Amino acid sequence: METTKRLTILLIVAILATSPIQAAEQSKAKLSNTLLASCLVKITCDPVVLPLSFETIEYLLYSSGVGGKAAREALDISPDQVHDLFMIEYVHELTSKSAPKSSKGRSSGFEEGMDEYEYARMMEAEMERPMMGPSTRSSRGGRGSSRRTRRTPQTARTITTSALPTDEKTYLFSLHIELSDEFKPAAEEFMDALLLNLRNALGSTFDEHRQKLRKQVEIADEEAHRAEYDLREQQDRLRTISGSRILDRNKILVNIEGLRNDMQKIEMEQASEQVLVEATANEIAQIQEKMQKEIDKDTVTRELEQLLVLQERNLQNVEKLHKNGSASSGDLAEAQQKLARSRIELAQRREQLSKSAGGNRIESLNSQLAGFSINTTQNRMKLKNYKAQLAEAEELLSKTDDYELLSLKVDIAKQNLQETILWRDRMSRQIRMIQPPTVTVIGGD
Repeated sequence: METTKRLTILLIVAILATSPIQAAEQSKAKLSNTLLASCLVKITCDPVVLPLSFETIEYLLYSSGVGGKAAREALDISPDQVHDLFMIEYVHELTSKSAPKSSKGRSSGFEEGMDEYEYARMMEAEMERPMMGPSTRSSRGGRGSSRRTRRTPQTARTITTSALPTDEKTYLFSLHIELSDEFKPAAEEFMDALLLNLRNALGSTFDEHRQKLRKQVEIADEEAHRAEYDLREQQDRLRTISGSRILDRNKILVNIEGLRNDMQKIEMEQASEQVLVEATANEIAQIQEKMQKEIDKDTVTRELEQLLVLQERNLQNVEKLHKNGSASSGDLAEAQQKLARSRIELAQRREQLSKSAGGNRIESLNSQLAGFSINTTQNRMKLKNYKAQLAEAEELLSKTDDYELLSLKVDIAKQNLQETILWRDRMSRQIRMIQPPTVTVIGGD
């Protein structure tokens, strides 16, 4: 049993030892054994995410993270030698609107609206412009002298395709790989690694940009919640101050002026009525004084008053006798009748004298005094109500400053909320609409 275990262990160790050798042999056997490779590469990207140009694409292909890494992985050579391994030729005159064709079937290269002379001047300026790229770089380690000469592109055009959902731009260029005999015959592997590293570099930049947009969406969402909370708080304070009313300074001032005018009218009316009341009271007092004088100097009235006094004394004597039993009930009743008749005669005489002295006027004047009293009571109630309204209006006026300030803050909070919502929606829509960059190989050998 123990021997079987040892044999199994030895077998596993042997398999593990031979696996790397077999894998290396298989990898070596799978080499394309090519020194030449070429293809047409199409790069499509959103300029907002990555503002590419043919110069930046060239820099990227010769960079240590793309070309250098591919040289190290596929050819097992130093990244410094990547400049001697391939060259790039850019496609000319490729736009979404194709230019007029020449008799040889090629694009004539004229811009829309340009004549032949203008186009020639543009081409000369383009050819004279120094080409930035690996051809102008200094050599490393003395290897710059062995670098091949690349053909300089005449024009580097951006293809804008109207069918894309966003403002994407497309770049077309041909990639030519030519390895010397001193390198591993893996031109196709090198080309695949080069394009894979290019895809990864562009994709990494796209992922960073999208992550940045997502972070902006989170910030915008936080700002929207904060703006909404601030708006609700300001609105609550505004309702508390105003009592759910619109405090318009001009309207309140007009209302205060109207209340004060009404109060002034009532006060003037009260002062006028007070003068009338005093005059009426004086007139009544004068009439009463005149009546009393007429009564005092009237002889008949004095005799009736004396007769009334005698009748009162007579009634008192009869009552005493009636209590003693000396006078009958008839005698008492007769004494009472005489007293009553004397009072009536005295009252009639006085009334007659009062009418002759203006007594009828007193009744009318008393009626006017009663009307003045009613008006005074009503005006006092109105004045009290107006004073209460005026105090309320003045209190609202004192709150108008805070109301106007809060109204301004509410408007600003609304604007902030609207801006943050628009910002959040714009960022969210941009995340949904942006497309990742694509690197497509066309006609690879």
